[in-house]
Amino acid sequence: MKNAKYLLMLVCAAYFTVSCSKDDNSNDNNNTITPGPKFTEVKSIVNTNCAVSGCHVNPTNPNGVNLQTNDNIVAHRAKIKEMAVDLDLMPPGNPLPETEQAKITAWIEAGGRITD
Repeated sequence: MKNAKYLLMLVCAAYFTVSCSKDDNSNDNNNTITPGPKFTEVKSIVNTNCAVSGCHVNPTNPNGVNLQTNDNIVAHRAKIKEMAVDLDLMPPGNPLPETEQAKITAWIEAGGRITD
């Protein structure tokens, strides 16, 4: 009986580990995720202003931040907001207009996911 309890606990732990390790933002190669309208707007802003040559793209990405993929945009959402909205420092020398800053803020307030 004791062994059965341990086995059940092990199975449950494995299940929760696997199920909690994935969310609707994982795996850019998964074509089943439909980007939401707020994320789509933010991705457009990032592609135009951040993920450009000499900035946040490979191989010249400052501080190792590459914003070319959906997953990376989501992973760095707090830093994107901090630098481009809160501190008004990005892009360097040409901060985003308030309308674009508002789109970033709205996306994060909606959850900051690919599906938002």
